[in-house]
Amino acid sequence: MIDFVKVGERIATHRKRLGLSQEELASRLYVTRQAISKWEKGISVPSIDLLSSLSSLFSVSFEEILGLFERADMSIDPDNIFEGHDRGYIINGIITGKIEVSLPDVFYQLSPAERMLVLRKLRDGEISCDMELLLPRLTPPEREYLARGE
Repeated sequence: MIDFVKVGERIATHRKRLGLSQEELASRLYVTRQAISKWEKGISVPSIDLLSSLSSLFSVSFEEILGLFERADMSIDPDNIFEGHDRGYIINGIITGKIEVSLPDVFYQLSPAERMLVLRKLRDGEISCDMELLLPRLTPPEREYLARGE
């Protein structure tokens, strides 16, 4: 079951992270400020359509807003890390450290854009992995990207 209070806390946290007031968020979503207040107090939760809009606005998955990271069966099949999960959910989990995988073993499953996102996080020291194992799996431009440290 979804914990309305925790959903509200997540919405408030992401709203504040973006520096938005309840009124500003309400305006962007075409709802009332009172609706935002009810969500943040855990009295109600946004509809699916609004969850999708919040997800886009906050740049997080709707699973994160709903707290499914904490409840989901996170058994990840190393042969298909995306099976049964949204790609964005998995990538977000990897780059935030909420999902642990052996990057060298699963890197080939990532799209070029996902690879670059993960490489940026590695380069910036936000995540880590055994670089000796990962480097042979990188394309020449990916190795250059890491070496340049742009």
